[in-house]
Amino acid sequence: MSESNSKTALDDMIKSVINRDGRGSADTMLLSSHLSQMKMFGIRQGVEFYPQQDNLGTQRFDFIQQVIKFNQLDARLDAIWDRFLAYGKGLFYIRPTEKSYRIYWFNKDAYRTYYTPEGDLQEVIIIYPYKVKSSKGFAGVGLNTDKRYMRLKITAKEIEEIHTEQEITFEQDNTNFAAFDKKIVENSMEFIPCVEVFNNPDAFGTDGSGEFDFLANQILAHDEMVKNIRANLSFFGNPTLLSSRPKQDIVESDSETAQRPSISSQSGFQSDVNLFSSTYKQDPITRQQPGYTGKPGSGMRVPRVIANLEPSDRVGFITPNAVSSDQARFSEQLRSEIRLALGGIDDLSITNVTATEIKSAYGRVSATAKKKCLQIYQYGICKCFELIIFQEEQIFRKSLAFASGIKYPVLPENIEDPKALEKYEKQKAKYEQKLQAAVDEAVEKKEIPDGVLGLIPDGDRTVLWRWMGPVYEDTAQDKLNQSIFTRNLQELGVDSIEALKYLFPSKTDDEIAAMLSGFPFRMVGEVQRAYSQFIDLINQEMRTPHPQQPNLPMAADPRLDLTPFLYRTLESLQKEVTYAGRYRSADPIGTPSIPDPADQLRGSDSGAGTGRFNEFPMGGSIPTSGGTSTTSASADGDQQRIQPYSVQPPATTGGSTSGEPIQGRIQQGGRTPEFTSSIPVPGSTVDSEPSNRPNQLRFPNSNPIQQRGSADLYAFDQQQPGILQQLFPNFSGDNQRAANGKRGKRGKS
Repeated sequence: MSESNSKTALDDMIKSVINRDGRGSADTMLLSSHLSQMKMFGIRQGVEFYPQQDNLGTQRFDFIQQVIKFNQLDARLDAIWDRFLAYGKGLFYIRPTEKSYRIYWFNKDAYRTYYTPEGDLQEVIIIYPYKVKSSKGFAGVGLNTDKRYMRLKITAKEIEEIHTEQEITFEQDNTNFAAFDKKIVENSMEFIPCVEVFNNPDAFGTDGSGEFDFLANQILAHDEMVKNIRANLSFFGNPTLLSSRPKQDIVESDSETAQRPSISSQSGFQSDVNLFSSTYKQDPITRQQPGYTGKPGSGMRVPRVIANLEPSDRVGFITPNAVSSDQARFSEQLRSEIRLALGGIDDLSITNVTATEIKSAYGRVSATAKKKCLQIYQYGICKCFELIIFQEEQIFRKSLAFASGIKYPVLPENIEDPKALEKYEKQKAKYEQKLQAAVDEAVEKKEIPDGVLGLIPDGDRTVLWRWMGPVYEDTAQDKLNQSIFTRNLQELGVDSIEALKYLFPSKTDDEIAAMLSGFPFRMVGEVQRAYSQFIDLINQEMRTPHPQQPNLPMAADPRLDLTPFLYRTLESLQKEVTYAGRYRSADPIGTPSIPDPADQLRGSDSGAGTGRFNEFPMGGSIPTSGGTSTTSASADGDQQRIQPYSVQPPATTGGSTSGEPIQGRIQQGGRTPEFTSSIPVPGSTVDSEPSNRPNQLRFPNSNPIQQRGSADLYAFDQQQPGILQQLFPNFSGDNQRAANGKRGKRGKS
């Protein structure tokens, strides 16, 4: 079979599987089995989409759920998966409606995309048919048809929409077909609301390929093999009669008179009415209805009892081997190899294994489906939700500016005048400051003026996804083992958030931190006991003489100072009882660029329809303060380091109230976090002086060991300054003069 014929036959098979058309000619179940397996591990018990950051209540989460419900997205995931895997790529198109946003899916044959040299969408053309109420075409002229065609040309500036009766192709020019309904509207979003996803993307390009394209010959060979096997089973499935008697003595004659075949029936002509002889295409010899490959016709009928057998007559049955063992084994091996090449596993090949072995065997399938999920969910649907949230935030900023009386600066008449342009830039910056102040005030006071629509800007717009349940449910023993493993990690000193990821792998860090808002009594008890043990060690060191200087206690040695461990214990306790979420600023990479009106007047398309981050998007700038990433974009485009955050306990008062006016405000710490401190190693101590060696006893000049007298008295004086001067006036010369001076003053008084 030639390459073109193979591609055509494979396309027909894929089309019948995607459309769920039972009239297809395929006998193999490779295509449908692989698609079903990928969908089972890719969708599982459902997929949930949620925002990574939602500090202002649940406004973003509720909005996303409304869009999902409006589009019935959970019920349409199966069809999206089928088309994405079979055709290799697809396009998500976002279209605003009066109630919500409609998310459309188009196969690769229904659209064309054009990219800039930087790899950003520049133009999208979509052609698809739709049905209307049957009528006499447009304006009562034309055919009586209910099918129409639409052509959409989408750019960052405008959207061209054409409706026509005749079929449209991408090779046609706009002038080659009669457009009965054509309109051009302004793209209010000011960016291309489309997201293209690719299956098996090219390492250096932007194109994808279908799941079955590179295995077309193998799939067709397996299909032909299955057809032959089925035909052999149908033909040799029943026993074959062998007899030495004539055929007329054994075969029953039909009671009905066989109809004589007509010329038309022998020529292959057929009719929709079963009253004409031409509809009966009969075998010219047996006068029986012919069968097809795998299903023979009526055949011959043998009498139930064969009588009057002579001694020389012989009658018997033979049962031939319809399918040889080698043929069946090769068919199974070919099926398993094809499924393996597709990244799945042949379910029929898994036999006599335990439940744990089954979960392990399907690990390959889970890994393959996870890669497909990244394209469909993370780079597809999640990206659509991020664009929708961005558009809603721009609507909020614009409507708030209108309600607050903040007007956008008027463009200068002479755009080439540098002074006028500089004045315009200053006015635009002032407009952004006023608008941002109005947004902060509305959020802080939780009062939004009437007529303001959209979503309140809330930093990072990243939308995440997760499965609502696994394919194979964990047993109670599995959950118990996971909890024990998590507790062991915590006892080793692993952070609770990192440890709980093994128990709740689908939850984010913020969600786990919210789960840890309760009182960890087991952790508090263990930390308290550790603190008590350190105190006991310090007391023992205070009572034990130092081996090198017996007149001093061991606690006087700075290398044996256990005070840093006490602080670290208290910091660990504070962290375990004060987990809180984090605020992330907007990601400039995922933010659509909005062209400036001044650039549009110049005729420049810089920033329009590209992925370049624009400092001032529509209606205001994207805030860059705060965040948890290591870097954030500043106003001049430089990268600034973000300082680590330390969470203060709820009882702490008197702190600054400035910052982001959001729930669960986070305070920025001024000291080095605890996790950056050096970890003690054998032969070292928790000390800032690197000159101290394990075999050398060194004391700093300010150490109490260098002071005269008892170290206990010195420590007592440090706790109550001046008490020794009052109790022992002759403790030192300076102290004596000071005491005499005080007594002289009291005597004079």
